[in-house]
Amino acid sequence: MSSFFKMPVPVNINGRSSSITNSFINGIIPCIQPTDQEINEVLTLLGMNDAIVCAYCGDRHTEWDHFRPLVQNKRPTGYISEIQNLVPACGKCNQSKGNSSWREWILSGAKLSPYTRGIKNITEIISRLDSFEKWSKPTKVEFDEIVDPEIWEEHWRNCDRIHQLMRESQILSDKIKLEVQRQVLKNPSNEHVSRPEEITNSREPYEKKVGVLAQTTLREILESNRVPEKEIARLTTASYSKKEFNLSFPLLKPLDYSYDVKQQIKDEKGRNRYYSSPIRIMEREYYLCSQWYEPSKKHLIKWIELNKELV
Repeated sequence: MSSFFKMPVPVNINGRSSSITNSFINGIIPCIQPTDQEINEVLTLLGMNDAIVCAYCGDRHTEWDHFRPLVQNKRPTGYISEIQNLVPACGKCNQSKGNSSWREWILSGAKLSPYTRGIKNITEIISRLDSFEKWSKPTKVEFDEIVDPEIWEEHWRNCDRIHQLMRESQILSDKIKLEVQRQVLKNPSNEHVSRPEEITNSREPYEKKVGVLAQTTLREILESNRVPEKEIARLTTASYSKKEFNLSFPLLKPLDYSYDVKQQIKDEKGRNRYYSSPIRIMEREYYLCSQWYEPSKKHLIKWIELNKELV
């Protein structure tokens, strides 16, 4: 029955850092109420005179999405909330698109993207979104030129202070959790609690095949956003990946949206070398190497053991 059981993902205080940054940016974005005429014009451009649906996939719409992202590289892009920068969307597309460019994202292998979900009329959808993009003339604000420099810097200092407090809180919460766990495992009155020796002797989850470990445990650690940036950079190099994991290709391959994303999982001979579903690390997307064989398993387990406390 253990194959049907999955523990809830542990709460990570510092894992919410991107939400804090987005709040500091969205909190200063003006919201301009559109006229009925402007709304009707947008719906006509998107072919929605009869029914309002998600502009990206055609499913039932649940919200309006910022067509051009408000946030990039942890700072405002300058775009604001106005009808020239809003289209109807479903929750799946809004969540998947995030702060990506719509054109790069819609054909990408990102989880829940229209391409990944196999939306059939995607060419027609792109054509309508092209029409909307040409019609709309969005406002773009130079915040740092408008706002008093001292106020602007104070705003970002406040943001940095919260991030620092979250990092400190994560360290403290990890200490508390470890102490509580030790006490629970020491409690002889609870016969259903696994004893330390039982945990030590358990081979799970390393009984999994090496490729499954890579797509589950390794992926979870990388997406925790707690692996140091220097380590992430090293994992994009062939030499380090060979040394650490005995891989013939870099463990991580940054997505480059300037050319066909589907070709980026292949090598020069056209063979797939990366999993098609990218992973997001610190607001950037990477492909994860798929070339795992049993000789690499011991290397992978060693790296996981060194870094598993990050999640």
